[in-house]
Amino acid sequence: MSTASVDVSIIIPVYNDEGNISRVLSKLLAETRIGIEIIIVNDGSVDNTLDVINHFDDDRLIIINQENQGVYAARNAALAKHRGQWVMLLDSDDDFSDNMVFDRYTEAMKHDVDVFITNGRIVRVYNSQDGRVIHRKQKYNRIITGNEWIESAVNNGEWPHYLWLQIIKSEYIKSNNLVFNAGYSHQDILWTTMLGLFNGQLYISEKPDYFYVKNPHSITNSSKYFDRRAYSYIEVISKLIAYAKENKKPGIKKALLKHASHECRHFLGLFRKRVSDKKAVKKLFLEKISFIDLFLGASTFKQFWLLIRLYFSMKSS
Repeated sequence: MSTASVDVSIIIPVYNDEGNISRVLSKLLAETRIGIEIIIVNDGSVDNTLDVINHFDDDRLIIINQENQGVYAARNAALAKHRGQWVMLLDSDDDFSDNMVFDRYTEAMKHDVDVFITNGRIVRVYNSQDGRVIHRKQKYNRIITGNEWIESAVNNGEWPHYLWLQIIKSEYIKSNNLVFNAGYSHQDILWTTMLGLFNGQLYISEKPDYFYVKNPHSITNSSKYFDRRAYSYIEVISKLIAYAKENKKPGIKKALLKHASHECRHFLGLFRKRVSDKKAVKKLFLEKISFIDLFLGASTFKQFWLLIRLYFSMKSS
């Protein structure tokens, strides 16, 4: 397949997911109306995942094998090799509509935007389209700038950071040198923030085409990774503050500080109920994050009260 014939590059990291990857690949490879490539990054799987993938005989399927480095390193490896005009970043254990790739590509091309964002549903089982929608408060069905999206999403208290709802123009990724940070989790927050900060053209659809399947065995629910998740939240919060300080637009600066304060809610819940090495997590938090910056992002009593609780949790011996 020539470079020009690849309309959409679909990037999927996979780790020990032999039970789901066949279903996902079968569904994606059924798309023949546009040129696609599917880049599977086998992130050190130790089950039969690679055997399942190798069972597919299709030159649109590209396999990258690497030692286990995490999903964000896997996505970076695929981004470095992709050839498509557009990029989609999917997970290996979710579900989606039969026409998702074609419909996203067609709509993104029609509106001539840099980023096209759809809606999704949170479901409990595969092949189900019943479940609550992921977002309800976006600026739908019109072109907006990335900066406008940041302010709107933060002020509405609904910023969908989910990678799998996005189709992104490859040139937008390359021209802005977009890559994932090497953190263990929650780096989708920073990726999506950068999509907005580079201030391209966005279009957001209300139509759900992706179905996030709740998985109690996912990494985010594993006790082995609670401390790593806390460290990742510290990185995310500190970088949001850094982006705010670098930005000269008052509205964006305030929105980023507000979002940093918002992410503290997730961090505090994780810290109080899940983290084992609280002393080490506190130390890193206080080294990297100033409470002055966090309080500058608060605007309601509820936000101030959260930060007060966080302050005493971090300062207690």
